[in-house]
Amino acid sequence: MALVDLPITMTVHTINVFLENVPKPTLKTDLPGPKQRIERTEQLIYCNTLLLQDSLSLSLSEQEPTLDKTELAWLAEIMEDPIERDRLQWQANFMVESFIQEDKDSTKIAEIVALGPILQQEPYRKLVSSFIKEFGDSRLLDVDVLQGLVQLVQSSSPGYLVSDDVIMILGLLRIRLQDPHQQSSEHPHHIHLAISRVLDVIADHKVQDVDRVLEHEPLFEILSGLKGSSDPYLMYQTCYAFQALQYVPDNETVLQAVLRRSRSVVDGVVKISALGKLDLGLVLEGLENLQEALGGMIGVAGTVYEGVSSLMESGRGVMESLKERFKAGEKRPWYAAIRAAYAFAQAGQLRDLNHLICEAPCRRDPLFQWGICQSLGEIAVDPLWSVASRQQAIVLLGRLYNEDPDWGVDESVKAWMLTIADRLISINDLDVAASARILKQELASENIPMIQLQCPLRSRLPTPAKSPILAKVQNISDLEYDLRNLRSLQLHDYEVRGVYLLPQAKPSLRAMDDELFPLLEKVLEFLASDRQVMLILGDSGSGKSSFNRHLVHLLWTEYKRGGPIPLFINLASIDDPQRDMVSKQLQYLRFSDEQICELRLRHQFILICDGYNEGQLVTNLHSTNELNRPGQWNAKMVISCRNQYLGQNYRYRFEPYSANSRVPSDHGLFEEAVIVPFSRTQIKAYVEQYVCLEPRTWTTQDYMDKLTSIPNLMEIVKNPFLLTLAMEALPNITEGMKDLSTIKIMRVHLYDTFIKHWLGVNKIRLQEIPLSKESRKALDLLVDIGFTSLGIAYATRLASAIFEHQGANPVVLYTDLRDRGSWKAEFFGSDPMARMLREASPLTRSGSSYRFVHRSMLEYFFSLGVFDPSNFGEKDEFSPQSDVGSTSPALFDAEGPLFRHSLLAEPSIIQFLCDRVQQSTSFKQQLFAIIKESKSNLAASRAAANAVTILFKSGVRLCSVDMRGVRIPGADLSGGELDSVQFQGADMTGVNLSRSWLRRADFSNAVMSGVQFGEWPFFSVNKEPTACAYSNDGDTLAVGLASGDINVYDTATWTGTRTLSGHFKAVTGLSYHPTSHQLFSASRDGTLRVWDLKSGISEQTFGGQGGVVSSIAVSPDGQQLATGGADKLVRLWFSDNLSPVRCLPGHIDAVKCLAYSPNGSVLASGSSDKTVRLWDTSSGNNTSTLKGHTDSISSIAYSPNGQYFVSGSNDTTVRIWDVSTEKSLAMLTNHTDRVSSVAYSPDGQYIVSASWDMTVRIWRSFSPFNQVSVLRGATKIITGLSVSPAGLAQVAACCNDKTIRLWDATPSVSDTFASETVTESNGHIGGVSAIAISHDGQQLATGGYDTTIRTCDPTTGYSLGSPLRAHKRSVAAVAFSPTAQVLASASWDHTIHLWDTERRELSKVIPGHLASVTSLTFLPSGHLISGSADWTIRLWNLGLDTQVPIRTFKGHTQGVRSVACSPDGSRIASASEDRTVRVWTLAAHSEESEVVFKGHSDVVACVTFSPVGRQIASASGDKSILLWNIEGGGLKQTVLLGHKAGVQCVAYSACGQYLASGSEDNSVIVWSVSSGSIMTVIGDVFGGISSIVWKQGGLELIVGCKDGSVRAWRMLVEEDRAQVQLEWGTGFGYLVATDACIDGVLKLGNVAFKLLKQRCAVGEMSREDNDNEIEE
Repeated sequence: MALVDLPITMTVHTINVFLENVPKPTLKTDLPGPKQRIERTEQLIYCNTLLLQDSLSLSLSEQEPTLDKTELAWLAEIMEDPIERDRLQWQANFMVESFIQEDKDSTKIAEIVALGPILQQEPYRKLVSSFIKEFGDSRLLDVDVLQGLVQLVQSSSPGYLVSDDVIMILGLLRIRLQDPHQQSSEHPHHIHLAISRVLDVIADHKVQDVDRVLEHEPLFEILSGLKGSSDPYLMYQTCYAFQALQYVPDNETVLQAVLRRSRSVVDGVVKISALGKLDLGLVLEGLENLQEALGGMIGVAGTVYEGVSSLMESGRGVMESLKERFKAGEKRPWYAAIRAAYAFAQAGQLRDLNHLICEAPCRRDPLFQWGICQSLGEIAVDPLWSVASRQQAIVLLGRLYNEDPDWGVDESVKAWMLTIADRLISINDLDVAASARILKQELASENIPMIQLQCPLRSRLPTPAKSPILAKVQNISDLEYDLRNLRSLQLHDYEVRGVYLLPQAKPSLRAMDDELFPLLEKVLEFLASDRQVMLILGDSGSGKSSFNRHLVHLLWTEYKRGGPIPLFINLASIDDPQRDMVSKQLQYLRFSDEQICELRLRHQFILICDGYNEGQLVTNLHSTNELNRPGQWNAKMVISCRNQYLGQNYRYRFEPYSANSRVPSDHGLFEEAVIVPFSRTQIKAYVEQYVCLEPRTWTTQDYMDKLTSIPNLMEIVKNPFLLTLAMEALPNITEGMKDLSTIKIMRVHLYDTFIKHWLGVNKIRLQEIPLSKESRKALDLLVDIGFTSLGIAYATRLASAIFEHQGANPVVLYTDLRDRGSWKAEFFGSDPMARMLREASPLTRSGSSYRFVHRSMLEYFFSLGVFDPSNFGEKDEFSPQSDVGSTSPALFDAEGPLFRHSLLAEPSIIQFLCDRVQQSTSFKQQLFAIIKESKSNLAASRAAANAVTILFKSGVRLCSVDMRGVRIPGADLSGGELDSVQFQGADMTGVNLSRSWLRRADFSNAVMSGVQFGEWPFFSVNKEPTACAYSNDGDTLAVGLASGDINVYDTATWTGTRTLSGHFKAVTGLSYHPTSHQLFSASRDGTLRVWDLKSGISEQTFGGQGGVVSSIAVSPDGQQLATGGADKLVRLWFSDNLSPVRCLPGHIDAVKCLAYSPNGSVLASGSSDKTVRLWDTSSGNNTSTLKGHTDSISSIAYSPNGQYFVSGSNDTTVRIWDVSTEKSLAMLTNHTDRVSSVAYSPDGQYIVSASWDMTVRIWRSFSPFNQVSVLRGATKIITGLSVSPAGLAQVAACCNDKTIRLWDATPSVSDTFASETVTESNGHIGGVSAIAISHDGQQLATGGYDTTIRTCDPTTGYSLGSPLRAHKRSVAAVAFSPTAQVLASASWDHTIHLWDTERRELSKVIPGHLASVTSLTFLPSGHLISGSADWTIRLWNLGLDTQVPIRTFKGHTQGVRSVACSPDGSRIASASEDRTVRVWTLAAHSEESEVVFKGHSDVVACVTFSPVGRQIASASGDKSILLWNIEGGGLKQTVLLGHKAGVQCVAYSACGQYLASGSEDNSVIVWSVSSGSIMTVIGDVFGGISSIVWKQGGLELIVGCKDGSVRAWRMLVEEDRAQVQLEWGTGFGYLVATDACIDGVLKLGNVAFKLLKQRCAVGEMSREDNDNEIEE
């Protein structure tokens, strides 16, 4: 009978030796206490094993507990200390590092491999690699290394080993087998055992990518050489290895294959306990079924040994049988049974192992018996098992031999049992050895031959008695211990507690907001790169410091010995961080000088430098600290700073400098990221975490409802710190409030509520904790007096002292010995009351340094020092305040903060105080009182300047205010509405009046030295200027004229120095030589000229362009000249002699503009072919062609750093291009006509563009690329532009009105302030296209070319909320429903949008027209009328399906421009581009018009009904307004003429007596309806009038202008004439001084005087002014 044909049903001989299952064999020893020194490696292994079992138990709660009470108690204590847990793992990892670096011996090998099961993946892989290398490098076989390697492989966790590991191990084993000359006789046994164990691991699917192993190692060939072996041990191991190999390609393990054949399979899923426990019954059932399935010898392709004959039949020994019966590719059940036995043993299931041995279907197979003998021998030899279990394993061997007739039928099995007994006799344990001696005596009595060769028996190396590697680790240097302790401390200190979301960021201030990435990922990428400095920017409260703390914690968590050391440095707390910053921080952390020296020379650091702005630094810390220089600190720097602190040009403060250079290096060593505000999704995620943090009465939805319902709050809480405050404050703020839409929350409200909550919580905390008698008495007294108010007063005094004594440096260093006599003692001394208040205040402490929890807290409390509303009896800061009418002594205290500090450079403080103005009428009155005080008190000047700035920035209108004699030097009133303000005799020294409205303001006898107007006087030329350019030194400005002449001006005096004549046609381009001594010019006359500016002589003339020369540029080094022209070519010339270098063909239309990159290596050219081409100036190759513009390119300019360039086009846009990616970053679209010229500011922070729309616009050169300001004044198109090298203080533009316009466009404090505010401006970017007022007069809506709708209070102009955004193109019309609950907007995007005015949400979209929707009006019934460029008028019932109109009116033959309804709703009127006005009667139900009015000779732009409905007024592009009598059947009653350009809008006053019209001539005319005479003309507008509305019940009209402004005027009628007075306005972007009185002003200067005179101011200045005059 063949071996595989043994009968499955057989007699079972039950031999019970192992009577119970026991715990799995585990190394156990005494457990150390927390932070106690680990003395032996066994302790370390035991501790880490328990930690691993605890982590496993988290997912195995259904399993029975495997730990005893002592172990559980130890675990509970350790799990409370993450630092101690980390220390235990760290020591194991450190032992691996130590082992790798030193010589190996058997003791160290045994010690280190014992760590295998507890190692993390990285140290495990390092250790395996070390063993593989050691095994491969040794010339002779080192059995200890081999056994250690095998043991490591066996202890691998799934996924730790990869195919390359196994390939290398098996390859090395094959080499050893094939080279027997260097081996002892026992070595093949060890190698074969190793192969078997490695294949077991592969079969158990612990190796990634097993297929690669099979491909690389032909294992059959490795083992086939044993064909002729006479050694049964080798033959068994060979058989075993081949069987393991059969299971390697399977997609299941051996045990899974067994269980799959039992009842454990449910839905095809094999289930095995996660703790490795096996069910004996299922295993036996599976083995029985497997035996049946394999009865036919399932084959797999492979090598086959011939000569199959039965062992039972032949009677030969097992060795011969194995040689003859062995057949590669056949699965045998005995292998699966042995693997099950091994699994039972590993799990401690000894009773189940006993039964398996006795009941396995293959138990008669000699190979099974051989394997079981080896397993029992390994149990007996392993000291991890109890002595009893080891003895029982020996006893079971003996009883199997003596009592089981099927056991040991084969002589080799008996020989193997005798050999095992003989080996066990020599082990150290006497009891186990005695049991083995008895077994040997029993077997020897039968004269069984023993296997003489040294066959390996142990399954693992014995754990040595000594722990040499651990001892070495325990003796690491003091520095390493101190670093480890520092790690522990910083992991504790910098753990981010509470709610924290990782921020999103963008790559730079210039980047678009859609270029976001996780900041942490970018920082980690930076740390892995070669870059040295990363700057993290963000607004106040954006989370910079929180991120830095999180980063430090993460880096210390992942810290490895020898790796970069994270070092957090609070820059504000370091004394002079410009020098030895790292050493000072390490000294503070108590490192010795010797340690610091070693760290400097031998270690790398990651410096996390927090608060560059709080340290009030201006220098490059990387340079001043000499980082990464020879002998200095090897460090990467992550440094954070508030955006607003840096100003315009900041990169030089952070970019690493080259060695021995004062210039930043240009080797890609610098990187930056800008933290962006929270998105709505992040806000919700934050709220969800916050709600789960502790039990709360509000749910996530409750918080989100409040955040979205309270106007403008969602915008505020995009700032993470303010979101934190809002979460704490909202329940108190909204308590008892039913209508949340009426709540007006400002930033200061959140701080007020948060601070009261903070102090209240900490008061309770102090009351509940144990205190000394002295402290308890102090606390009780504070509570009796008023703990919260005293706490606020304490923090307020502290903030004021920090500003006073430390210049606002937020970190206070205090030690009692040194500072007890200083100002600090009041706050940080030993006084018990001060100590209680300090403990309760929002302060943090680190050692001897104190600071507020956030910089904005310092600013908030300082603002309370200026004005505290609680001192004025204001009980509810969320409701309108009563007029207290008292005067605050603090405000008038000459030692108070308003008097002692200029707040103009503190925008955050000003913002808090602006909130107070809106919160408190009394504060506003006090500020006005201070301004008044300055008239008689010189000491109040600074306070008055602060006061007027605060009032103005808070939105208080100053029109017509009496400011006579006030002293407000340095005040910021830029962009102010100062109509009719009386400044007579005022001290206005240094006041910023840029872009201010000064109409009819009276400055008589005022001191105006250094007043900033933001503009220079223009000067006139005799022909249209066509080009201009500043010299490189900024001393001169050259202006080319249409006549061909070039005028040169001295920019200091603005006097003409000479005129260069030679060209006989218009000058098209000018470019200075870098030395500024030569000027190059191009002309339409086809010539180039080189001018010597000293002599004024044309040195050279060349006409080789071949037609009009339209552009010219000089290379930065002055060696090369480039020209472009109508011949479509770019030509390069030597600048010294105008000899040609090369011609660059490529454009297919005229070349219009050229620009060299700053390093001169690239030339950019723009063409009428709509492309920009980039050329290599050395080779002439066209490297790139950039497309994007839809019309001719008119101008190109490079950024100063060469990383970007901008292009302007006739398509009205400006595009910003990234040089590295050659992609367009952004498109700037606010110009309304072709862009003629573009430029960068010298610092690269701004882009300047000029246009035929008569404006110059200033844009930020970084995301969001917003428009900063609009420079107006030109009355005709602007054809050229140049920016002074000195900066935006001088921007020159060529205007077709024969003037050169000059502006001072330097960003002011207002620009910084605007970027700090959390609400959006209520001014449109671009023109105002439509305007409407609600019937109740409570809301004003404006639509803009910027696609937004904005709403404001018609009385004050204050914004009612954030802009409404949904349209994709310009808004053409807006209209309120009769109830004002719905606001309708129409757009060029063909849609009508309906907005819920209460919720400020889009409720419906009506896509009903086929072209632009141009006009809207509501009927009294609530129905909506719309007119469109599709020639139709449609009537909509908003209560029905809004996709289909209920009526459509047709009749116009061109687009409808305007619709209106009669007051009673019976008629509608329409105006059209077909030059007609049509009137439709709704009651007739006819879609044809009742009457057609004809009389205009151009497009009819607007139509409106008179208040009584009997008259219609129409406005037209023919410059006329026609009044029609409806009752007369279309009788033209009156023609009103007076405008000089097309009339765009017309509106009746509520009384019907007056009619206002707005025109493209930039004026509004108010007419008498009865007489047709002009009552008044309103000018001073630099853009057409697009829309007009009158307020109900008065003579106030509101005008929307294409210059982006909205203005409200009050009309004062005097008989047949009227005057107007500005009530309020928004969106001003230019200086207006019409009728401003400057008679007798002092120290104004002739330049400023001339500017005001050009702006139509009246009067003569004092003769004291003697500045140089501008000569035209």
